[in-house]
Amino acid sequence: MGKNIPLIELLKITLSSIFVNNVTPMSRSGGEILRITWIAKKHKIPVAISTVSILYERILEIFPIIFLAVMGIAYFTQHMLLLTLSLFFVAIIIWFKWEKIVVLSVKLFKIELSREELINLLSLKKRTSLTMMGIGLSFAVWLLDVMRLKLIALAFGWNPSIEFLAIVSLANLIFGLMAFTPGGIGIVEGGLIGTLTYFGIPSTLAVSITLIERFISYVISSIVGFVTLVVSGGSEIWRALKSH
Repeated sequence: MGKNIPLIELLKITLSSIFVNNVTPMSRSGGEILRITWIAKKHKIPVAISTVSILYERILEIFPIIFLAVMGIAYFTQHMLLLTLSLFFVAIIIWFKWEKIVVLSVKLFKIELSREELINLLSLKKRTSLTMMGIGLSFAVWLLDVMRLKLIALAFGWNPSIEFLAIVSLANLIFGLMAFTPGGIGIVEGGLIGTLTYFGIPSTLAVSITLIERFISYVISSIVGFVTLVVSGGSEIWRALKSH
């Protein structure tokens, strides 16, 4: 989008936003606001541009989420060819309707963009290598999420299928988005335990996996994010956000 921010600065912003996400209701509320404000204030980038960059990032996540959904459905059916074709069909529709999806998202979130800024945003699709890299990185993030669950399960002597863990990851996402408590405390844990036990996993194993998973994804990430926020100067922006 024509803006250049040092990679190390983006790392600080991302880590800090994880902490803020973990202490504000819903899994991606306060952290996104912190990212937008940090970029705007410290790097003099218009709020609309920083907002739409994060929005575009979320749009790119549509593809791995659809893939996870198909993997989850595959857990209940043997018709993998039909599911693969369905995924391919949905992906093609999204790709050809990409401009409309982006424009609709901008309108829904009431982001004020100039005509030139909107044209620049829509032109990102033409930069195929950039878009594919963004989608690929989104897939990598979700894959790491699934593999974390896989490794935790293996540590307890249980070897679940990737299709099953896709269901669990999607459930985690949904519970996190629905949660009204800071970082989804209580709701995410209860939802994850409930999902595992619903599919026949012993309650003791379900609780153990959930506690380890949340210790990694919530407790450790909060500590790292808080330290980053304090030492990198983001605490000033955090105080400014709290004052409004």
